[in-house]
Order: sequence, then structure tokens, then C-alpha cells
Amino acid sequence: MSIKSFTESAIILYKRNKYNEALSLACIAIDACSAKIYPNISQNSERYKKFLSDYFRVICTYGFPGIMADNIHIKVNAKIENLRLDDYGYVSMEQIIYHVLRCGLIHDCMIDETIQFTEETIIGDWNGDKFLIPKALIWGLIATIQECMRNYNE
Repeated sequence: MSIKSFTESAIILYKRNKYNEALSLACIAIDACSAKIYPNISQNSERYKKFLSDYFRVICTYGFPGIMADNIHIKVNAKIENLRLDDYGYVSMEQIIYHVLRCGLIHDCMIDETIQFTEETIIGDWNGDKFLIPKALIWGLIATIQECMRNYNE
């Protein structure tokens, strides 16, 4: 197994509408990429979020079609366990991807029930009890892994 094989499998699963499974493999591959490029950062969560932050432009380009940003902070009203909001109720996408998506899938084999994937580029809590994320985010994470592999000759 390799980062490349996990990424190729994530693409296959995505095309078969197995979004949680594709996202799981992408999250694992990002863990491996971040460990490779930040070997001096020992804490996994810090390394992972740094990777997401450093590659956010790629994530945004493919994962949030129509949005170009170096970072995104979202107001969250939905009750999502493990999500750490700032004093004003905002959270970064890196926090959402790591604490809600990645940790939910890797530790519990599920995403918080308040998360809803959409076809459109909608990010946030528009319905009060749901937090909307475009399913294209998975493509954004895959593109990020592929960019990392190109940069590090994987």
C-alpha cells in the first residue's frame, strides 16, 4: 500500500458515490503526506492542519468551485461535537476538515450527523441543524494529495 494506492482507491470510491469511504482514504493519505513533509512536527493534529493550511488554495480550487481563498472561517450554529469555535462562533475549514470529517471517519467510521454534502458550493450552517459542505471537497483533498506527491516525488 502507498499514498498513491489510497488516492487511486479514493477516486474509484468517489466515482461510485461512496463519499464517506473516499473521504476516509483521502484523510488517511493526508495523514501520511503531512508526516512526510513535516517530520519535525510531532503532534498529528498540528501537522495535519498545517498541511491543510499550506495547501488550502488547492483544496479551495477543486473542493469549493467558484471560490478562491487562502483560508475560510465559517459561522457555525449547528451543534457539532469536537468542533472548537472561536469567541465569536467561527471556525476555520482546517478545523472542520480535521476535527469533524477526518476524526469522525478515522475514529468512529462516521461523520457527524449534522454534516450534509451538497452538489452546490455551499459551505455553512444555513438550516440551523445541518452544516453544508460541497461533496467536491473530496476532490479538493485528492488534488492536494496529488500535488503533494508531485512535490515530493511519490
